[in-house]
Amino acid sequence: MRGLIRLIIILLAIVQSVFFWKIKKREPKKILIAHDLLLGDTLLLAPLMKRIHEKYPNQEKYILAKPGFIPLYKSTPYRFTALLFNPKSFLDIWKLFFTGPYDLTFVAGDNRYSWLARAIGSRWIVGIAYDKPQWKNWMLDEVKAFDLKPATWADMMGRLVDGKDPKPYKKDEWLSPNIKKALSFKNSKSFVVCHLGASSPLKFWPAKYWQTLIDELQHKGFEIFISVGPGEEYLIKEADPCNTCQHIPGTYSLLEMWSLIDHAKLLISVDTGIAHLAKLSNTPIVTLFGPGSTVTHGVGNFWKLNPHMNITVSSFPCRDQKILFRRKVQWVKRCGRGVKECNTPGACMEAIAPKQVLNTLLNSNLFSGLMEG
Repeated sequence: MRGLIRLIIILLAIVQSVFFWKIKKREPKKILIAHDLLLGDTLLLAPLMKRIHEKYPNQEKYILAKPGFIPLYKSTPYRFTALLFNPKSFLDIWKLFFTGPYDLTFVAGDNRYSWLARAIGSRWIVGIAYDKPQWKNWMLDEVKAFDLKPATWADMMGRLVDGKDPKPYKKDEWLSPNIKKALSFKNSKSFVVCHLGASSPLKFWPAKYWQTLIDELQHKGFEIFISVGPGEEYLIKEADPCNTCQHIPGTYSLLEMWSLIDHAKLLISVDTGIAHLAKLSNTPIVTLFGPGSTVTHGVGNFWKLNPHMNITVSSFPCRDQKILFRRKVQWVKRCGRGVKECNTPGACMEAIAPKQVLNTLLNSNLFSGLMEG
């Protein structure tokens, strides 16, 4: 089925390219953001969404989203409507054909989705240059390069749109969801969320480190909520063997996780999508970076007003890859190796000692604000 879907998209894209003019309108009426990113990188498209809205405030605006992400767009942030998209679903692809044509499409991440954009009738497609293999770039009408100087992925996505950068994010630009369901944390007054899960076990922080950190925070008077993603419940048992914390298993929806983080005093998380979700609620964040880059996935200009701290071990030896979304970028220093490729699994996370996290937190303005609050 997936092969058939790809064949249909390719044929339709070629037909659209041959028989329809590719025109960049000064005032497009219908705009699309095409992608199939994971949660964190999807949320980091907020600068792109905001910049499009600043430049085209009255146009129809749409963004593709995985099924589980659709509820996050219920408030239509920056006037964007989310369109359900699963590249393996013929029905989802079929429905997209009836939403077009689009005057302007921005492709984020994988340029293969420029073919989908053309197939559903996009008249002008903009994306980041030099994706691999080369055929992915054939349907782009306009290409932008990654910045020559260090910048965040989020800020660079905002610069896909001609003109100035979007204004920095402020709380409630992306409205928080209204959760009617009774949730256990709503009776807690002062709690910290520790999020243990991640897309790769190479990002996990050792359980004994979490135990030390949690013990110290409890002595400071904070109630601790431990959260994980689906299938990661075992991480909770390892980090809290004595059952002294509140547990949030992987059954929480993204809206419920947003509400949990929104009510928290602080989120401490490994580098994962939940950390980026906290940026929308303006909750103070401490993010632990191991293989990832604090430069490409840190705060940057757009999120600079958010209370945050990034903790890592700088210049870790194997954080030596210069690849970002398959493009070679000279200033990038990160590690995108999988579990089977890593010669020292977990070493970059084990190098972040609990004492480093505690000392950095306790000596920061972030912690002073927590205690005063």
